[in-house]
Amino acid sequence: MSTAIRVDPDFPDLTDDIDTQNDIFIDVFNSGDGELFDKLYRPDAISNFSGGQLTGEARKKWFVEFLAPKPHLEATLTHAYVAGDVSLIGVTFIIDTTNEEGKKVRITGRCTDVLRRGEDGRWLMACDRPVMDPPQILD
Repeated sequence: MSTAIRVDPDFPDLTDDIDTQNDIFIDVFNSGDGELFDKLYRPDAISNFSGGQLTGEARKKWFVEFLAPKPHLEATLTHAYVAGDVSLIGVTFIIDTTNEEGKKVRITGRCTDVLRRGEDGRWLMACDRPVMDPPQILD
């Protein structure tokens, strides 16, 4: 379960502590702040979260729109490997949100993420690849 972690909104850092990194990712996602969430990604990072490969402004725009209704994320770390300035992590996740009709929806799946530590020492997402199960309508 995530704990409240203080994140610098100008220079968020996923850290090299894998458990803390997961907590930061969850807390920023659950904040509903898509612009802050996008700052957890390198400028050239690829996100497949939308179902297609997005980078740069297109990725940020998608995060802003997707996180606006404040979906709730729970994520459990399944594995983590760190080699120098590269980290490969896997998580299982549950996202509770609403669809266009206002119905509650649950999205479950697994995600493989690659993070890189930059020259400034910050760990940022380089590539995320969630694999989602079909969404479940809850009501």
